[in-house]
Amino acid sequence: MITSQYVAKHPDGNYIDITIEIALPEPDPEMGGDSRCKVSIAALEIEQYAFGVDDIQAYCLSSKLLQLKLVEKQNQGWQFYFPGYLDQPLDFNQDFF
Repeated sequence: MITSQYVAKHPDGNYIDITIEIALPEPDPEMGGDSRCKVSIAALEIEQYAFGVDDIQAYCLSSKLLQLKLVEKQNQGWQFYFPGYLDQPLDFNQDFF
């Protein structure tokens, strides 16, 4: 599993620590031969799979899925930061992916 720590600022101004997790690729039990990676951010109630025809595609698409979910939260008014750098919000639409 790949993990990374961030700080999220709720639109109401409260800060929370979040952990982004991307699981290693695994066979998709629902589809013959395809792979999937789980993307989760428990503190934001995000848990979803990215699917691919093989492990590499599933992993690459998990990064895109993560970007889509974080941009969706940004559009709802959330802001994200590296821990210790609360004066420099990240822009997942522009800078990160």
